[in-house]
Amino acid sequence: MNTQLMRYAVIFSLFLFVAGCASSPFYHRQIMAGQVVQADETRTIICIGEPNGAETGQLLDTYRAVQRSEAAEEGQSAWAREWVGTVRVDEIIDAHFATVEVVEGEVMKNDIVELERR
Repeated sequence: MNTQLMRYAVIFSLFLFVAGCASSPFYHRQIMAGQVVQADETRTIICIGEPNGAETGQLLDTYRAVQRSEAAEEGQSAWAREWVGTVRVDEIIDAHFATVEVVEGEVMKNDIVELERR
């Protein structure tokens, strides 16, 4: 009984720790990721997923999930992330969305954006 209670306490503590990290400035400076929800000739919009997740001027690397042409070995993913460009946050629309300028490359809807690691 005590071991099961202890297990639940540890799991709950880890959950609180991870939830706290996700809203910390460290998370947004080091781990922040989102997705391109609109990319056309008029503008490009990303979903940053968290309130205060992006800041104007931040550079984000853009990746696309691509299926590997070679057969994946057992235990390996058949998908890979391919770098496709860089975007700069122009304007924060609301707690979850921002407009971006494509600085380099060709960005498409559903691409993944991540804070540049420099």
